[in-house]
Amino acid sequence: MYISRRLTLDGYEYSLNESYYDPPYYRSRVIYKLGTHPEKFIEYYSEVAFYITIEEDLKNLGIKTDQFELEELFFRFLTPEAQQCILSPFNRKRREPFPKTNIKKLDMDQIHPFDALRYIALKFGILNPQKYINQPFPFLKNLMNKSRDEIENYLWDKEDKLKFRERFKYFQAIFKLAFVEDPKKNEEIFLEKICKLAKDEKYRMGLSEEEVISRYLARYIWYYYDTFLKIFTPRPQPKIYHESDIMYKIAEVLNVSVDFVKNSSKEKILKMFRQKLKEVHPDKGGKHEEFIKIRKLMETYSKLFH
Repeated sequence: MYISRRLTLDGYEYSLNESYYDPPYYRSRVIYKLGTHPEKFIEYYSEVAFYITIEEDLKNLGIKTDQFELEELFFRFLTPEAQQCILSPFNRKRREPFPKTNIKKLDMDQIHPFDALRYIALKFGILNPQKYINQPFPFLKNLMNKSRDEIENYLWDKEDKLKFRERFKYFQAIFKLAFVEDPKKNEEIFLEKICKLAKDEKYRMGLSEEEVISRYLARYIWYYYDTFLKIFTPRPQPKIYHESDIMYKIAEVLNVSVDFVKNSSKEKILKMFRQKLKEVHPDKGGKHEEFIKIRKLMETYSKLFH
């Protein structure tokens, strides 16, 4: 079992999933929906003592588990005090790990190069993971017998632990991007690699191009435009928009008059923005660039007109 997350307009939606073999690929299915706040399933008896309440529900579904396994799955949602208690040497010695069913033998043919590349970059923090892509590192066994969804969530969780500089270096390494005077060259390289991945059946593992882009690769697209591009390429001085410029842009996007934007409450405009974002969301066939531009305009409005 593992915890899967999906991007939503307001953050993430979580579920407890499992991978199963459906030849020729491993696929993922939802066991238990956790919603947007999985921490609601953690019941605290003190500052550090807790119980994860879904154990009985899972047993009723025929799924064997215990509090130790659930503790590992829900670790990220625990309070800092509870996490520290679990990580203390005293508790680590007392813990009895959930029994593992089998020991896997490394099969490099099962592992997609992009998955190995990312794991190697995460493990060693190097800028040239491509050099070691064919090395049979034992830790790569963690990528075997998993669905595309489980692999992505496994690596995603590790990416989230990277500090700002580490994430920047990691992103540069896995897409092999270099500093160039013309940012369009890097953009072409990056988007070409994203498109190539999305078309790769071995990477998709039975999913559609739209599914792997919107569910998994979108996080790299957003990072490229939101962070990487701004730092890694020479940028002209940002244009300073006056309030009227923003109003006109909002009116154009929401298809209303400027007077309507000026005279409406912030809550109403933000509600219209959220509705617009739903309409152009990549999951519904919208373009990623349009979705990102509208989201940024919404963030600008929210900051300027508070």
